[in-house]
Amino acid sequence: MTESRARTLPLGIALLVAFALAGTTIYFGRDEYLQLARQHGETIVAQHPAVQSRVPRGTVHLDPATLAAAGIETEPLVMASAGVTIEIRGVVVDLRPLIDARGRHLALSGELRTLRLAAAASDAEYQRAAALFRDDRNVSERAMLAAQVQAATDRERVVVAESVLRNNADAIRAAWGSALADLAVSPAPAALGRFVDQRDVVLQMIVPEASLYYLRGQVIPVEATAGGAIANARFVSQSPAAVSGALGTTVFLRADGGALRPGSRVTGHVATGGGKTSGVVVPERAVIWHAGHAWVYRASAGGTFVRVPVTASQALDGGWFNAQGLEPGQPVVVVGAQLLLSEELEYQIRNENED
Repeated sequence: MTESRARTLPLGIALLVAFALAGTTIYFGRDEYLQLARQHGETIVAQHPAVQSRVPRGTVHLDPATLAAAGIETEPLVMASAGVTIEIRGVVVDLRPLIDARGRHLALSGELRTLRLAAAASDAEYQRAAALFRDDRNVSERAMLAAQVQAATDRERVVVAESVLRNNADAIRAAWGSALADLAVSPAPAALGRFVDQRDVVLQMIVPEASLYYLRGQVIPVEATAGGAIANARFVSQSPAAVSGALGTTVFLRADGGALRPGSRVTGHVATGGGKTSGVVVPERAVIWHAGHAWVYRASAGGTFVRVPVTASQALDGGWFNAQGLEPGQPVVVVGAQLLLSEELEYQIRNENED
């Protein structure tokens, strides 16, 4: 037993030494590994490793040399005023169910027309047979009765088909409201044509009850929440169905298609006519998008940049109107904001790994 322990002890010591050497190699080689990883992406740190890594979330700090080399440009915010608006949010609706419902309605309408023609023909046949029967029985009573039954059967088929068509139209109206349902059941070939090729889209928006009055007759600028061109929208109707969990009234708007696609979340502003409010114009080129929200980097003294949320839905000449969170004269980054975001996110990941 003693001899076995004597042989095992050197082996254990050798294994401990091997693990210690491997850990030391990994620890001292991590900087080279990170440097190789950074070479695969264009970031400020890859060229100028003077960025502080321990900074608050949403903040990037550059020393003077790094700041000069990064090519960051800023621009002071300009005071502006705009009409009081109410922000509304919603989604671009997938209209395939409405288009399918129109297809079913047109098919049922075609079947009804065919049944009406058949009913008219069988009724004419019955009238002819009845006249012949009355005229000295030039046709048998059995043939007359058979024509009568056929005419009655065809009339009943028409009644059933009319009921099915009405029920289909009512189902469309219950799901989409009268305005969209009227388009779906219209016999005009191009009734939904602009929606089919996405020249127009339908938006389902949540509006505060008190703001419903302002929607009618107003052109409402809307934009995809993730960024994109502005589209003009107009009120169509209230939605028959509410959105689960949403506070407010659900409405349908019709908007220019453009870059809006089904499923996109959209934001708009409804003017209330209640005077004007003061704020700033955020330059369009200063805005970056991250996690579905619009942001700018506000420059502070000593090479510090703080990411600030902004509202990119009310357009003014030169950018977006913002009433809160920013002050006139504050400098924001107009060139290099995306680099700052990349750097901030990289250091968030690095700090989390090193904690």
